[in-house]
Amino acid sequence: MVETTNSDIYTILKERVLSGQYNIKMRLPTEDALIEEFNVSRYAIRKAIKQLVNEGLVYSVKGKGVVVLEQTPQTKEINLSLAKINGLQSLNSAQKIDRKTIIADFQQIIVDEKLHQKTSFSVGVPVYAIKRIRRINTKNAVLDINYFNAQIVPKITPKIASGSIYDYIKKDLQMKIAVVKRQLRIEHASQIDYEHLNLGINNCVGNMISFAFNDDGKQFEYTESHFIPDNFIFNQIIKF
Repeated sequence: MVETTNSDIYTILKERVLSGQYNIKMRLPTEDALIEEFNVSRYAIRKAIKQLVNEGLVYSVKGKGVVVLEQTPQTKEINLSLAKINGLQSLNSAQKIDRKTIIADFQQIIVDEKLHQKTSFSVGVPVYAIKRIRRINTKNAVLDINYFNAQIVPKITPKIASGSIYDYIKKDLQMKIAVVKRQLRIEHASQIDYEHLNLGINNCVGNMISFAFNDDGKQFEYTESHFIPDNFIFNQIIKF
């Protein structure tokens, strides 16, 4: 009998997740079931599952088991290590920073085919479409283009959006944010960037695309954060 290695278990489970085999239940089988299937130790199963967690494919929830995050063509492109990217930061930490959020647009819309292709939200789902300008020391430095699933994150208001929507989600809605997958792109500045950002001589922007999931594995957010190239870095995916 050929021995099943940790790599084999990981590869098989990853293929099943990406192919949607576990998509109906949105859970991996229990550790005991996997131990019996692969005839290996609990350590081997946990090591394989940890690799899946590190790639943002699954999320371990106490009392629920291992939740499978929704897999779409868009999110599959950014299944990368959770140990790499950690948010938007100023390079000059000694600089005094004055931050302000300005709501440029706030509305509730229904996802159409075009928006589905961009965000991976299903056609017909109501979403909050929000544009927020992040002003830093009098300079419009970041433009957040947010889409939140209104069925999962209800009752967002402009006042909430002008603060922290994540605080509202965690404190008011008592919803657990499991994983945020992010992908960084450098793109030519578009008309919306010239309208809302202080680009100066720059003709390009950084674009951090984020897909956020709750601990049921459901995607509740798609966001594009367009930022001017000056004085900013990104360095890790957020795992809550």
